[in-house]
Amino acid sequence: MRIGDKMKLQRLEAVRGVAAVYVALGHSISSKALILSFGQEAVIVFFLLSGFVIEYSSAKTLDRGFKYYFQKRFIRIYSVLLCLFLVATLLEKPSITSLNFWKQLGGNLLMLQDFESGKPNVIVPTLFASALWSLHYEWWFYMFYFPIATKLKREKQTFVVGITGMFAAITYLIYPNAISRLLFYFPIWWTGVVFARAYVQRNKVDWRNAVVPFVFLIGTSLILSIGCIQHIIGGGRFTPGIHPFLELRHIIASLIIICAALAWQKARWIGFKQILGWGCWVAPISYAIYISHQPLFVDAHYLKGYINPIAEKLFYLLGLILFSWATELWLYPKLKKTGYTAPLMVRH
Repeated sequence: MRIGDKMKLQRLEAVRGVAAVYVALGHSISSKALILSFGQEAVIVFFLLSGFVIEYSSAKTLDRGFKYYFQKRFIRIYSVLLCLFLVATLLEKPSITSLNFWKQLGGNLLMLQDFESGKPNVIVPTLFASALWSLHYEWWFYMFYFPIATKLKREKQTFVVGITGMFAAITYLIYPNAISRLLFYFPIWWTGVVFARAYVQRNKVDWRNAVVPFVFLIGTSLILSIGCIQHIIGGGRFTPGIHPFLELRHIIASLIIICAALAWQKARWIGFKQILGWGCWVAPISYAIYISHQPLFVDAHYLKGYINPIAEKLFYLLGLILFSWATELWLYPKLKKTGYTAPLMVRH
């Protein structure tokens, strides 16, 4: 990879790091200021970045087969997740004789979890950390990506993803369900794939690349808005943090984020380094921080009553940092030594 490419892709790293810290801060500060109330939008940023990164880092190795691809994705996700479940179980001491605990654990290990209080007909709620709802989507997006990228002609892929997403939104209006949710969120992630391909081909992304995925996302948002209108007409309240407004909020957020990113690129990223550049320092451990900040820092209580409250919080913060470092910078690199090394700037 050319040095120039690394410098440009560092922006993705910076955004990833900032988004993880932003979500953690939003969960940490109970009396949220308005500026910290967009954690849901930060997750949509992750989806867009993830699609870009997977296409950029995996496209040239897809001919090695699904087993190779699956192994890389599995090690990346589960190397940290399994450690989190082990540590959180030891610290929180849930009732391991409870059938509900094993149901939740099994469902989360199978990536079937979602945000139960915000969406209907969730298969299983998240275990230990509400932030794990997005991991459910990420994992299945990885699984969708491989057959689409290898079995369909490239010129048809975005249309198939977009049309499927719109059809899924229609079925979701009729009966909200987990499969339809995955399918109409997938075009958000796939937009990152489209942008990565444009970047590889022309070393830049412009508005022309956004047109097709943008149209499908707008179509999906219009379909979901029908459910929101019906909710209001039926006497329901406007609640942007739960169904049916939450799903529409996510789709609209993706459109706004895409427009903002392309506009900032057009402005030659003025002020980017000063505002978001620090995220590069956090990016290498951002995944671990994102999924573990709640049980290891925000909701931690295993030292409560033993030490000064301030020292207690500092200890939890140190534990979070050490856990993130150990899993992402020590354990994960050891596990992934299988002859493949993703470019540092786009590690995912």
